[in-house]
Amino acid sequence: EEVSAAATVVMEADSGRVLFAQNPDTVLPNASTTKMMTALIALEQPDLDEPFTVDGEAIRVEGTTMGLQPGDTVTLRQLAAGMLLPSGNDAAAAAAVRIAGSEEAFVREMNRRAEALGLTGTHYANPHGLDAPGHGSTARDLARLAAAALENEDFRALCGLEELRLAYGNPPYNRTLYTTNELLESFPEAIGVKTGYTDGAGFCLVSAAERDGTTLIIATLDGEDVI
Repeated sequence: EEVSAAATVVMEADSGRVLFAQNPDTVLPNASTTKMMTALIALEQPDLDEPFTVDGEAIRVEGTTMGLQPGDTVTLRQLAAGMLLPSGNDAAAAAAVRIAGSEEAFVREMNRRAEALGLTGTHYANPHGLDAPGHGSTARDLARLAAAALENEDFRALCGLEELRLAYGNPPYNRTLYTTNELLESFPEAIGVKTGYTDGAGFCLVSAAERDGTTLIIATLDGEDVI
């Protein structure tokens, strides 16, 4: 059976067994599904809840945002939430500079982690997923990455939220982040994971659902719509 997306994989999370695949190993632009890797690395840091001031240059990035301004105080946990809910490119860039000192150094870490996870079709050029030469992944790799990320309890909790109240800014003030993942509202068994869209990538979606103790992950690249 054909699906309208350019590439799709349906995978059992625990076993890694692929139940359905269409062009699973075709390398394609993967838009903000990139932020699964960025958020996972951020959530593994030891200073997850330590407040710091964002890098003013890093947050000057186009596209979706969590609303960061120069001088804002945040934590890495908040930046991970900003990546996984509203898909903030500013959050991804700010986390990259905080963790590795520069986006370039962080991207090297992303690619090292991809290699360690066996994601042979994945290569990152930035931490947020905006279209860039050499930046792409495969449906199989995205499903494997999602399975690994969902083993992190902080990641799993954040990517399944429809909204989150938190305080950040200069000085921090209360606000609410909302997810871009409409499946969380429309499908009760959904537990995440990440949407993505750019002109070059089309609609991308990595979704996961749990039923009777089994978690299924569906990765879709260059689809016609997010749902």
